[in-house]
Amino acid sequence: MTNYKIKKPVLTVYMPVFNAGKYIPQAIDSILNQSYSNFEFIIVDDASTDNSWKIIQKYALLDKRIRTYQNKLNLGVSLTSNIAISYARGRYLARIDADDMAMPDRFQEQIAYLKKHLKTVAVGAQCIVIDADNRIIGYKKFPTDPQKIKEMLFWAIPMQQPAMMINLNLLPKNFAWYDRNKSSAEEVNLMFNFIKYGSLGNLPDFQLYYRQLPTSLSRRNPKQTYYLTLQSRLLALEKGYRPTLFSLLLNLAQFAAVTLLPTVVINNLWNFIRGISAGNSQFEIGTLATNKV
Repeated sequence: MTNYKIKKPVLTVYMPVFNAGKYIPQAIDSILNQSYSNFEFIIVDDASTDNSWKIIQKYALLDKRIRTYQNKLNLGVSLTSNIAISYARGRYLARIDADDMAMPDRFQEQIAYLKKHLKTVAVGAQCIVIDADNRIIGYKKFPTDPQKIKEMLFWAIPMQQPAMMINLNLLPKNFAWYDRNKSSAEEVNLMFNFIKYGSLGNLPDFQLYYRQLPTSLSRRNPKQTYYLTLQSRLLALEKGYRPTLFSLLLNLAQFAAVTLLPTVVINNLWNFIRGISAGNSQFEIGTLATNKV
């Protein structure tokens, strides 16, 4: 067990939290049970109104790697993430969201990848999509070739944000993290900024259980999420990003579809494209085992 007051960790893991009491024990357990253990775990509660903060405090008493902070006011996921990152002391930075779960070897595999690919600024992984009841409903697969990831960035998100690990050695001290004004699609600007300093990568194997909830902003208002994403793409154009013709044509098709179609159709179309359905597959019992707090 690493005492952050004594030993500087190799890895900083951070998690922004808001009203995630139902899922946060599974998320925290998935981090504490990693095969790689030399990390600090920074958890920032964004003024939750449920029992999230109480759960976080109980875990902090059990594991000295956990460092906890709480916002007095609800500041949103972007600013809360920036606050968490400001406390980071590791050479590598990994994110986990409060309703997702990491596979046991995620950190070990990603650190090995970054040590081998010294020009890679961030690495993600493939994801298993689960619903509110821990049922597998699909799989999100991403390209592993850095050039394909860069090209995909202009027409789709090529990495899952809570599956990312970042090599902080390649970023300047004054690197601009999340735009505090973005409540959704905040990671798009971030990825465009990453490619100024190195390449992007994805592990070929599944390393994250990604929870898709009907209450998430991207599901409740996909039009807003898309327009925020488009805003980031246009800003990247202004800063010198050069998309392929295929990417430009896809953007035109996306703009027409999002503008003309109702929300429910957009969500169903997205699910179809990503191969996500209302499946009934269950995790194996051992996979979802969690310590009670």
